Amino acid sequence: MWQADSHVLNALNKEQHNYNGSWTLKVTHYDEGILQYMECLDSVRIDSAYGTQYGNLIDPLYKSLLACPNMRSLSFSVSQGGCSISDDPWSFNWKQGDRFPDLEDLTLSGYDWESKRGSGWSTHRPSSVDAWKAAMNWTLLRRLDLDRPPNSFLEAFQGELHGLESLVLRPRWGFWGDEDTFCASDEAAEQLRENYTTFIRALPPLRELSISGMGELLNMTPILETHGPSLQKLRIHEFERDCRYATGNATLIRPFLSVVQIEEINIAAPKLESLSLDVYRSANRWPSPLFKALSAFPNLSNLTIYFDLDDAWRTRRTKKCYLRDEESIWNKYCTVHELMQPFLNQTAAQKIFHDLRMDQPGMRLQNLTMYTGDFERREGGGLRSPAHDEHNSPMRCECWVEDDLEKCKVDREWSFLYDEFEDEDKDETLSSDG
Repeated sequence: MWQADSHVLNALNKEQHNYNGSWTLKVTHYDEGILQYMECLDSVRIDSAYGTQYGNLIDPLYKSLLACPNMRSLSFSVSQGGCSISDDPWSFNWKQGDRFPDLEDLTLSGYDWESKRGSGWSTHRPSSVDAWKAAMNWTLLRRLDLDRPPNSFLEAFQGELHGLESLVLRPRWGFWGDEDTFCASDEAAEQLRENYTTFIRALPPLRELSISGMGELLNMTPILETHGPSLQKLRIHEFERDCRYATGNATLIRPFLSVVQIEEINIAAPKLESLSLDVYRSANRWPSPLFKALSAFPNLSNLTIYFDLDDAWRTRRTKKCYLRDEESIWNKYCTVHELMQPFLNQTAAQKIFHDLRMDQPGMRLQNLTMYTGDFERREGGGLRSPAHDEHNSPMRCECWVEDDLEKCKVDREWSFLYDEFEDEDKDETLSSDG
């Protein structure tokens, strides 16, 4: 088994980890000496943040991919991390004829697929999509995790990923590494969403599928026709506030699956073991019919629910406002939404978890995670004030079965901005007989 000299590793400012007998290298600062060690690595993770000491790692990574035939897993992200902005590259500097290793697992964030950096072509220079397609054997790829790729990627790779088993489509990374939801709703936007649906449908039967950042629900019917029988893990999620701010519609709520749509997923995906989705609570009542539909999944053992934190129809003044006391300013900058009800707290989480398990055939549900608000959302770098900063406290409730007992605990995000919390219970773990 390969092992690196600890002194060299420290000098190169990188971390090594051994997962199931394969080595993973996390690189934060480049040195030419790293190449001799990467040749024997199975897995590499590189996070490049311009304007910081972890700046341009994209060109060294390209050299390493050419010199590292044994690499099977790559995770790479690129973003602007500091306030010193220059003309830095966001894609590889392609050379005609170069070849990458046979990757089986690829995760990319912030990469510019439509860039035309490169040299060596006698005619026209290809986009990064076409250059990467020619440089690697994509039929061996098993897992693909991307922030929302452009239409050119969908067109180039539709029907080409013959070995894929897991697909993750996430919100597109912005310049600062923040996550941007696709909120457009014109004809071109709707056509692009149809193209995502077509792309997913053309893949071989998947075991895992995660779709987020689309702004609207994709048409799941054709997707489930292809992937339903093999699907074991499904995630469909949108951030709560993004399109509300992007469109200026203060009462806009994110899209939710209906009870009928959830029942269709249950029929189409009988092997489903893990499900994550957004759930709306209204009229001060928990959505009991929807909970009933979720409890009908016979093999579901892990469930994640994202509830809204804010009531889009009710607003109030913040308890704290650090701007001058003028009516026009306070109305614009110091007004927030009321908390959505009923409140999610440990007691409510315990009951929801218990009722779901009691109603499920075989009581296979072992883990339930519930969120309100965009808990621990990635913000990215730079001196920015994101539009989705939350004055109400995002929260996570986790429930699980341990020694035949149902247990739940609550975690909150803490910030001087937060005025209100959903949960008035103490931070402790509650348990009851299963």
